[in-house]
Amino acid sequence: IESSMRVFFLVPLIENGYQYQVSVLVIVCLCHGVSDHQIKKLLDSGEAESVSAVQAQTRCGTDCGTCMNQLHDLVKAAEARRWEASAPISGLFSPA
Repeated sequence: IESSMRVFFLVPLIENGYQYQVSVLVIVCLCHGVSDHQIKKLLDSGEAESVSAVQAQTRCGTDCGTCMNQLHDLVKAAEARRWEASAPISGLFSPA
């Protein structure tokens, strides 16, 4: 990811004194200012389950299209997480 697409925030963390924690927010769609966090939140909550559903809610990928590969990757990763979460427990039906 190009450095122009990264936004860094310093978040104060108070624990045994005053420290800083760095959080990285990746802007996926520069045209509409859509971050990876926004997309992951939609996908993980079930509010969106496809590229077209994310586009309908965020407009990500509806302008220049440069972000479409990353949007497809995020949707595929979310599908994999949902599949893993719903997969039966390994060995559940194996003979004893």
